[in-house]
Amino acid sequence: MKHWSQHSYGYLPDGSRVMVASVEADYPSRRKFPVVLQCRPDGLWRLWRDGSSRLLAPGYVWPNDSKEPRYKAEISLQQHLPKAWGLQHLSSCVIQQIPKRILNAKTANLARLLIAWFFNESIAFAFGSLSRANLLLRPLAVLPQAPLWRPVAITVVPNTDVVVRALNSGVLLQRLKLGLERIYISEMACIRAPRIESSLHALARRFPERLVLVKAENYGFLKTALKIRRVRASEYQFVGYQLQGRYEDDFGYDKFDNPTALVGMLRFRIGDIPRGSRMWWIHEEDIGFKKWDGLDVDGMLLIEQHAKALRALQNKRSNEALAKMLFKKQEIPDGST
Repeated sequence: MKHWSQHSYGYLPDGSRVMVASVEADYPSRRKFPVVLQCRPDGLWRLWRDGSSRLLAPGYVWPNDSKEPRYKAEISLQQHLPKAWGLQHLSSCVIQQIPKRILNAKTANLARLLIAWFFNESIAFAFGSLSRANLLLRPLAVLPQAPLWRPVAITVVPNTDVVVRALNSGVLLQRLKLGLERIYISEMACIRAPRIESSLHALARRFPERLVLVKAENYGFLKTALKIRRVRASEYQFVGYQLQGRYEDDFGYDKFDNPTALVGMLRFRIGDIPRGSRMWWIHEEDIGFKKWDGLDVDGMLLIEQHAKALRALQNKRSNEALAKMLFKKQEIPDGST
């Protein structure tokens, strides 16, 4: 059995009402997922994370909360939503308000932001919203397991110089406040530039879900085997290993065992990597530091789409070259086939 309830709501600048409904399976699975609904002038729409939408109820208008009896507006949704969602649980007493920073976000894909916020709020409830008094009253209570936070984007900043510039210019703080990304930075930056260590760790404490500092490793044996002597060359060679291993642990991702775990996430590597430097990244898009400053969700999606188009074009060219080579091998010396 399943049931659904209204989790949160808000009003967009154009006056339309947007809602996040929570659909939950009953015991034993307790699986929960969010659904984004929007009341537009032409009816009730459902918005998906990939940017698509579908009209559920043409001509539907959200009843006036101040004039209608309590719960009537919420009950009016039941007849227009899929029966597979199960029974409706009224939620007017506990419904949250969507933060203004999300409602005012300049993005054409609002559902993506709302779903990321939904899972982020679940983590905050599991680990941060219990009062100190409650924790003292229940010292042996086991906190519920938080659902996996699937952010809008994973940003990797592998280069010490880029980290220093991001801190000094305030770009890193700006990106953390936006809350659109989970950012991974190697502690190699603190080793190479000790003065930024306190600032970087302060930001990590302030934004624990958004900024991840990855422990730096030495890789002494590999350095010797590959005959790498310069510190900078070693950093370019191995920082990729460290960062990749950390978020594989965070998201249960392994390119051999679970290649679809990060499907739907945008993954970017921030930094200006010198040509000829070998980085062990095959699934991130490379973005210059200057572009990162004002990058919004739509800009991220555009870069991702452009990269996919380039990869498709490269695959097409390689397939055509391979086909020509095979065709030539089948030719007879006199030119006939």
